[in-house]
Amino acid sequence: MYINRLQKALRVTLLPLAFACVGIMRLLAHFGVLVRIGMLYPRLGHAVMNTEVYLCERRAGLHPKWSIDFWTFKGDPASVTHARLLRRCLLIDRTWFTRLVALVNSLFVGWERFTAQPEQLDRDIHNLLERHPPHLRLTEREVRRGYQQLAEWGLPPGARIVCLMVRDAAYLPQLAYHSYRDADVDTYEAAARALAARGYYIFRMGSKVAKRFQVNHPRVIDFAGDGKYSDFMSVWLAAHCSFVISTSTGWDALALAFRKPILYTNFVPFEYLSTFWPRSLAIWKHHYKDGRRLSPAEILASGVSQAMTAQEFTDAGIELHDNTPAELRDAALEMADYVEGRFRPEEQQAFWDAFPRAISPYNNRPLHGEIRLRVGSRFLDDYRKEEQCSKAKASSA
Repeated sequence: MYINRLQKALRVTLLPLAFACVGIMRLLAHFGVLVRIGMLYPRLGHAVMNTEVYLCERRAGLHPKWSIDFWTFKGDPASVTHARLLRRCLLIDRTWFTRLVALVNSLFVGWERFTAQPEQLDRDIHNLLERHPPHLRLTEREVRRGYQQLAEWGLPPGARIVCLMVRDAAYLPQLAYHSYRDADVDTYEAAARALAARGYYIFRMGSKVAKRFQVNHPRVIDFAGDGKYSDFMSVWLAAHCSFVISTSTGWDALALAFRKPILYTNFVPFEYLSTFWPRSLAIWKHHYKDGRRLSPAEILASGVSQAMTAQEFTDAGIELHDNTPAELRDAALEMADYVEGRFRPEEQQAFWDAFPRAISPYNNRPLHGEIRLRVGSRFLDDYRKEEQCSKAKASSA
């Protein structure tokens, strides 16, 4: 309590200095030196992708050439290891005084000019990830440390690893309104076994999970549930896996930052599909209304394709159904085919031509650049067949 009171007293005492710093920032701008402050989100997904997209934009010349950008965390970072990697490529000040200066800056007209941030937060709307190498780097010592840990767990040299990340109720329980994004990890067992049969080791990821992934197979490892979890290895595995299967959580942003192939499963909301990364595949949650599964076009017209809370789906009369074990297995094997060079892409242009180039309701900026994502072939074919049957019934009626 005494320390908290002291910190509050210091903030009040140093408030004039913070105002002075903001004034100096504006004065320097008149001489061509732009000093900006960026805020790093404590939650992993935005902390990773916002900064990776920003660094790519910087390389591409989308930020002022002569700007000096300082960064600070809004709160304690979700990953200490990631924060350490970030400090190798960003000017990060961990003191609360920088946060105070950022707060004072936001009180003035034109504050955006003096704020470092990517153009569209975590959305790579310029498709820069495929044009620039990763900015996050592990040292040689850190790389060796990870391989040593795998050896201690009994994995052979050259083991091919798939990371499985399934969001459940244990993840951020205070954000229960995001429960519509949860899925049952048990439904991924068939996919895990199929990949294990192909020679992969499957690591179930997560710092907090509702239940264990109890698959009786030596190549299926419950990294999150059996005491193996560490923050360091969570980052290391993201950097060294063959590919990722995820339900679109904060952690898979690490894999994306390291340019790893990603299979998005049980994805929702529909219009927020991560379309910008070419080494990705997606299948979404099924939307049902009045007992009937909605087509992609009907999902877009339902009013929930950008929904961000479970209540919005309820209010619209929409029930979300998870992907089936068979759908998850088929998509996982298709992703393995892609990674192994066996993948023969089918034509999906008609689907993407009908996909809207959506605008974010939060900042009126686009959500998508050029479409690079592919939909699971069997998954999309199932929707096509269902739509053809519906049209045939309608024409014969």
